[in-house]
Formats: sequence, structure tokens, C-alpha cells
Amino acid sequence: MTQNKLYVRIALAFLFLLACVSSTIAADKLSIGYLSSTGHAKFYIAKDAGIFEKNGLDVTLVEFSNSGDGIAAVRAGKLDAGAFGSLAPLIHISQGADIRVIGGIMGGDQAVITRKENAGSVKKLSDLKGKKIATIRLGTADAIVRGGLKKEGIDWRKDVSIVELKNPPAVIEAVKNGSVYAGVTWGPHDLRAEEAGLSVVLRSKDINPGHICCRLIASLRKLEGRDDIYKRLIKSLLEAEEVVQNDHKRSVEIIAKWIKLDTALVNKAFYSGYVTQDTDPNVKGVEFFWDFLKDAEFIKSDKNVSEYVITDYYRKALAEIRKQKPKSEFYAQAEKIFKSRN
Repeated sequence: MTQNKLYVRIALAFLFLLACVSSTIAADKLSIGYLSSTGHAKFYIAKDAGIFEKNGLDVTLVEFSNSGDGIAAVRAGKLDAGAFGSLAPLIHISQGADIRVIGGIMGGDQAVITRKENAGSVKKLSDLKGKKIATIRLGTADAIVRGGLKKEGIDWRKDVSIVELKNPPAVIEAVKNGSVYAGVTWGPHDLRAEEAGLSVVLRSKDINPGHICCRLIASLRKLEGRDDIYKRLIKSLLEAEEVVQNDHKRSVEIIAKWIKLDTALVNKAFYSGYVTQDTDPNVKGVEFFWDFLKDAEFIKSDKNVSEYVITDYYRKALAEIRKQKPKSEFYAQAEKIFKSRN
């Protein structure tokens, strides 16, 4: 072997070793909380399709059964980020929590359910006057229903009896066994309710059209000095959102694996038009829901909620992708929507 060939082989071996070490170093670990919902599809897709990994992230997804427990984990520093409705983070912000909204996970996809024999009697929320309603503690659906009741002239403190339960299965069981007249849940548990012989009588899009739901949140202490990591997180979710739009089959297969539901039912739930998948933090949507919560007397605060929404991660992630894919109609539309909402 000539000396030059030996040098070449040594150099190649060194470069290979350096590449292996660099790839290991580049993977930043993140722990992210989520709810078992079709609406949280971008987390599942970014994980299983290797999108997180491609963007240098080693993500562990941690499941929670309700928003209250998830928010507590964020505030305690146990999670780097999480998505737990829109009601829970805004209540905590109103109470002085050091959390920030950094992106969006989903919108809509909340439903009111009841027994089949009662379904014909519920055409609007005010038809529930005098009834017992099961909701999920700190769930967005809870806020939608209470705010909607007030809008229809019903005092949710006096004219109905609201029971806060821990998770969607508990709500379904309460409605099924007759201990409550109606319940409020989110997808795909609306389909599970129908499988259990119950009826969906109202959708949140009819009560509060275009409402935001799960916002991606993080504590200030987790965000500090980690702008690039969180930009890559948002970029990953944006790329997963593109998969949702352009590859239905793959998206459904991944979602079905994570929430353990038949692919036909996942397709029905996810592509029904009841749920949106915008990664955009949507400042205007947050402001609208904040005012909705104040009007419903959920929160009392004079804070300017827009100051608690960080749009830079999304803006920078989207700009980076636009440079990489300048001809993409999907990202061109995302940019247009972002400018209109923020």
C-alpha cells in the first residue's frame, strides 16, 4: 500500500468517526407532553416519520390524560414543551404562570354527547338547562360549553350542574350509565362514544366557530438560551403538518398506531373537517379565546395576552423552509395565513 493511499484511508476513517460523533452530539433531547387525541397527530407523525430526528431532535413523547396534569408538569419543569388545550394554559397565564405559547397543535374537534333517547331534545346548548353535564377538568371543551351557555342566556353556575371528570373515558361512562344527561369530549373519543351507543349532538365549531384548541407551550426557564432548539421543534411540526395535508394514508396509519383505533375510524375522525392542524401560534385566535374566557367569567385579568405568545420560532422556521422549498404552495399559504393572524 502506498503512503498516499494510507493517508486517504486514515482521513476517510477519521471523517466517518467525526460524522458519527457529530450526529450524536447534534441530537438535542426534548420531553414533550401530549393528550391521546387525533388532533395531536403532528407529534406522532414527526416522531414516526423521522422528522424530529432529521432536525437534530431526540424527542420523548409523554402522554397525559388531561390538561391539568400536563400543565402541572410544564410548570414543574418536567417537560420541555406540551400541548394541553387552550383553556388550561390561559388560566395559568392569568394567574401569573411563567409559560408562553410558542405554536399551535390543533383547533376545533370538541363534541357534546348524550344518550340516543335524549339526542332529539338537544339542538342547542340552552336545551341543557336544568341538566347535569360532565366535562373534563381544564379542557377546552369545558370552556366552549360554559361560554356557549352564557351566550345563550344560561347561567352555567345556577342553571345547569357541571361535573368535572378526569378524562374522556370517564365522561363517556357517566353519560352511558345515566349519571349525567350530557358530556363533553374531544376526538377520537366522540367516535368511541358513538361506538358505545351514544350520540354526538353538537360540535364546537357550531358553538364557537374557528376556535383554537391545543397550543404548544413551554416555561420561560426552558426556553431561555435555546432558541435554535425550539425553532427546530416548530420546524418539525410544520413539516409534519405538510405530511397531514399531502399524505392522508401515511398520516392515518401513524395516528391509528398511536391512539389504537381502526384506520377507517381515524380517517373519519381526522379528515372530517372538525379538526384543524395549523402550527401557527395564531395571536389573534389566542386573543379572541382570551376574551371569550373573560366573558364567560372563567378568568379575571387585565393582562395583554399577546405578550405571552412567542411567534419568532414559527416565523424563523417557516422562513427557513421557504428558502428550501420556494415553490411549495403549502408553505406559501402558511406564510400568508401567519401574516394575517399575527
